[in-house]
Amino acid sequence: MTLTRKRLQKKNFFNSFFTNLAGTENLQKQIEAGMTASEIRASWENDLKAYDVMRQPYLLY
Repeated sequence: MTLTRKRLQKKNFFNSFFTNLAGTENLQKQIEAGMTASEIRASWENDLKAYDVMRQPYLLY
């Protein structure tokens, strides 16, 4: 019973709206793979660093 409920919840939770909010399917795949929140945040580091470099010329202060 619990396993069936979890499958249904997962099916209803990961829909196109979730993907739109996340921007890509990567977050869904990471969650389904069992990654922890810390691991998921760590996976963003390279992109965040690249963004910081890209935005530097546009900062006024």
